[in-house]
Amino acid sequence: MDTLALIDTTHPLYSNFDALGVPNTKTEQYKNFPIKPILAREYSYNTESNLTPNAGTNLVMHNGMLLEYPEEIDIKFNEEFHTDKEHFDSLYFMSHMLSTTVITLKVHKDCSFEIQHTLCEQDSLTAYRIALEVDENIHVEVFESFQTDKSSQAFTLYGLDVHVSNNSTLRWIRNENRADKETEVVGSHKFNVAKQATLVLHSFDFGSASSLHLYKIDLAQYASCNASHLLLSDKDARRGNVVHINHNEAHAKSTQEARSILKDNATGIFDAKILVAHDAKYASASQNSKAILLDEHAHMYAKPQLEIYTDELEASHGSTIGTLDEDALFYLLSRGISMQESRKMLVSAFANTLIDNIPNQEYATKIHKEFENSL
Repeated sequence: MDTLALIDTTHPLYSNFDALGVPNTKTEQYKNFPIKPILAREYSYNTESNLTPNAGTNLVMHNGMLLEYPEEIDIKFNEEFHTDKEHFDSLYFMSHMLSTTVITLKVHKDCSFEIQHTLCEQDSLTAYRIALEVDENIHVEVFESFQTDKSSQAFTLYGLDVHVSNNSTLRWIRNENRADKETEVVGSHKFNVAKQATLVLHSFDFGSASSLHLYKIDLAQYASCNASHLLLSDKDARRGNVVHINHNEAHAKSTQEARSILKDNATGIFDAKILVAHDAKYASASQNSKAILLDEHAHMYAKPQLEIYTDELEASHGSTIGTLDEDALFYLLSRGISMQESRKMLVSAFANTLIDNIPNQEYATKIHKEFENSL
């Protein structure tokens, strides 16, 4: 059956979903993403769950089923999870309706672990959600990766519900390197950053598979968010990020930088809004998007936005879309470097600005390697 036929109209969240409506090409955040044909397909839907996962070192998900979890973290399966009723994305509510339980992790001490998603079902719909709660004064690093095969006509709808408590730090690295004909992914997420807490969000999207991630990030007093997004896409892919950062209280700070490289017929998406509420005085907000189009049929949709309801703040945003710098290219060619190698050097330098910001050298090296292979 198609995706919409799976929705229970008696579910408590159905009214929230219905109020926002089924996303289509007129829905702002899905204008450049093929959500309508994805939702209209016929899928098989697996509702199985694993309530006895093994304790290990990482969180291992296989087609939405939890196989392993870090033994140093408390875990439970929450059937009555408290959702964010103010989320802007209807698929946030759909994913909660289709997920019978939310895999909830509670972190009580400093740690680092990986979330490994394996997606390999043919003609299937996979829906699941993961929640992470970080205790006060705790520092956590999460490295999220995806492994898929040629599972065409498959759709994965998943999401994160994250709470970073007072005075804590969460560094989240999403590394999604996937090829065409693999499952299409939509991730609809919520991050709540409490007083004097810090969220550092790095997203890396490489390859020719289509995917879209939608983030709602709420900042409390003196909270901060540092978000960076690197996209390298080719063939006919449509992929990117929709990010809403809300300054809800005073002295919150956010910085956001997106860098996109598009080849062939690929479409990149950066739809971002920073909202500064009336009570969020003394905010600091900056937002910037830069894109390089390597082929004439590549397309970039960049929409950085500031929505401000107070006069007492510092704010800036900007966006540039263009080709490789002709002067820099000429300089490299004049030094005897081939055209192909010159282009590669300039693109790598453009991307390395964000990759080199990862302090964990193991993860940075892995992402560097995957970027070079994709390039």
